[in-house]
Amino acid sequence: MGFGRVLWTGIVGMIFLLLTSWISFQFLDLTSSVTGGLIQNLNTALASLGSLLPGIGDIIAILAAPLLGLILILIFPIHWCLVYRPDDVLLLISVTLPWILACSMICGINAKTPGKGIRTSLAIGIGYLILALLIYFLLPMIPLIGPFIGGIIDGLTLGLTDLPYVLAVSTAILEGCLVGAVFGGFIGSLKYKPTGAGSKQKSKKSKAKVEDDKEPTLGDSAHCTNCGAKLVADNDFCTNCGMKS
Repeated sequence: MGFGRVLWTGIVGMIFLLLTSWISFQFLDLTSSVTGGLIQNLNTALASLGSLLPGIGDIIAILAAPLLGLILILIFPIHWCLVYRPDDVLLLISVTLPWILACSMICGINAKTPGKGIRTSLAIGIGYLILALLIYFLLPMIPLIGPFIGGIIDGLTLGLTDLPYVLAVSTAILEGCLVGAVFGGFIGSLKYKPTGAGSKQKSKKSKAKVEDDKEPTLGDSAHCTNCGAKLVADNDFCTNCGMKS
């Protein structure tokens, strides 16, 4: 599996993760889960933008819902859910389900071995990790508002997760893609075919076919044991003495 193929499948997997994050945001109310009920029904509010702002409201809702879901998935680590909300099963499902679905789908399309499934899943996480860190470190370069926005991001992640932005994002992405890699490797193992198994099976089939097509012939020993006369093919009795061969 070359670097180009890993890169390509990683990019497609990142798109899948964006789409599956929408599932957690829209149907599992991810915002309410991660904030402990502080922010509720944000998904419903976004869906109602279509009636408030005809035309542009629908576009904003379509783009904002998966994007907000992805941001929450990339900020909240799985270990944070286990430490701070050990009894909240829905929160754990909301955070891990997008990774499981995205990795399983891309590995179902691409991976043919367990190793390819694991590498593809890790490529998704590494891609988002590079993107998230680039945005964070490039923000201060924006004149005037860059450092201000960076401070807000640090404050939000520290207040929500008790972790600075870099650590929160790094652990959330790495833990998520490792969970996805388990399922990706499993999908790859289901599609795995050992090398040479196909050729051996084909050779066995061809050999059996040749043996079936071969017509039976009588050798030099096909003689009657009673009179010694030569036996006729496909005849169970000797034509000379009538004894059964």
